[in-house]
Amino acid sequence: MRLILLHPGVARRSCEACAKYLHHEPGGGVVTRGGRPVPRAPGSRTPCVTCPKIPPGADPKPENAAELAWRTEDAYRHYLECRAVGRFPDDPIVRYTAMLIRQAEDAATRADSRRLALAVLGRAAGGGHTGG
Repeated sequence: MRLILLHPGVARRSCEACAKYLHHEPGGGVVTRGGRPVPRAPGSRTPCVTCPKIPPGADPKPENAAELAWRTEDAYRHYLECRAVGRFPDDPIVRYTAMLIRQAEDAATRADSRRLALAVLGRAAGGGHTGG
């Protein structure tokens, strides 16, 4: 859920596609020229070092990436549909899944708030300011 909420473009991108083609970063689509995907140069490094799919402390290699499971994506889509109409089925599994997704949404909101606060503090302290 963390990947879908905080890095949706990367969550839906396979490591195979990332290794094969250049992508607009962070989390963007495939880079194209003349309507065709631009292949990654043979032997070039992939952005695994900064990829949010690699768990903290793991060796930054595609085989260590957490790939998005279709079941997770289906559960989230169902949650969004139910939330949009304000009605969830009276089912214990649906309730439990909705609780887990809501906790992940709340955690993602807190993470976004922290990132925003750090960015604002950095600017206030002169980070990125050229002055004049």
